[in-house]
Amino acid sequence: MKQTLFIGSTCADIILNINNLPAPGQDENIIEQSMSVGGCAFNASTVLRQFKLPYKLCSPVGSGIYGNFIEQKLKELEIPVFVRTPEIENGCCYCIIEKNGRRTFLSKHGAEYRFDPSWFLNVDFVNVDGIYFCGLEIEDVDGKKIVSFLEKTLKDQNKTHSNINLFFAPGPRINSIDKRLLSNIFNLEPVLHLNDEEALSFTKTKSVHTAAETLFSFTHNSIVITQGKEGAFCYDKALKKAVQIPCRNKVNAVDTTGAGDCHCGAMIAGLKQGLSLFDSVERANVFASAIVTQSGSTLSDTHFNRIAETL
Repeated sequence: MKQTLFIGSTCADIILNINNLPAPGQDENIIEQSMSVGGCAFNASTVLRQFKLPYKLCSPVGSGIYGNFIEQKLKELEIPVFVRTPEIENGCCYCIIEKNGRRTFLSKHGAEYRFDPSWFLNVDFVNVDGIYFCGLEIEDVDGKKIVSFLEKTLKDQNKTHSNINLFFAPGPRINSIDKRLLSNIFNLEPVLHLNDEEALSFTKTKSVHTAAETLFSFTHNSIVITQGKEGAFCYDKALKKAVQIPCRNKVNAVDTTGAGDCHCGAMIAGLKQGLSLFDSVERANVFASAIVTQSGSTLSDTHFNRIAETL
């Protein structure tokens, strides 16, 4: 089986649990504080590691206390460091989690958001069948380099008749990405994975069905729009069919950090295992439902295995 590349960030998540976000000028006490490994690419790729599917986490790791923290945690998980950039410090993400499960992020970007095509010279793209990338990296300083790299990679693979599927998770900053870059990405026809708020805001529509139709007109590929406790809305390009896929389990959300990343990773894993898009998303709903019941952006291997045994 070929591998999937996950291009994007691995960073230190500093998790702050509070009752409610304070209004300007007010104070709020922190109930609990912790630090763990996060970042969209890391979170999404974790599902493939747990399914024991071939993948490569393409995250640069910088210097400083957060870079050292990330290096140590990857070592503990037996995940190779893709590239070390000691000249740039790693950043972090302050994840503010309210009592009702809502999360607010404050990010300090560092080495984890940098990109250099030369890092991929030793990657055998004949053995690659998928590439995941996130909107946060596209919006950052090296976004143009990432898009140019993807354009060249797909062009090269077309010459060898190889097939690489792109998975693009634009995230909450979708409206802040340079419109020309976004158009270039859409021209690469990626599978889009985003939530309902992002989809409706970007398309300026009032229903996920209409939003999916609008997005498909840009990408001409399958669209997956997550809807929290309602599940996900999918448009399958191959079947030319749209389906609402509900969640199997009704849960109380404690922390929604990483839910979208986990859902995307589980969807990619399902497709790699030969499941249909709809079946992949149905299974992804199960894992995403589980992750919101805990604190942190990934499931522990024990928790993951317990869920996988029930599927």
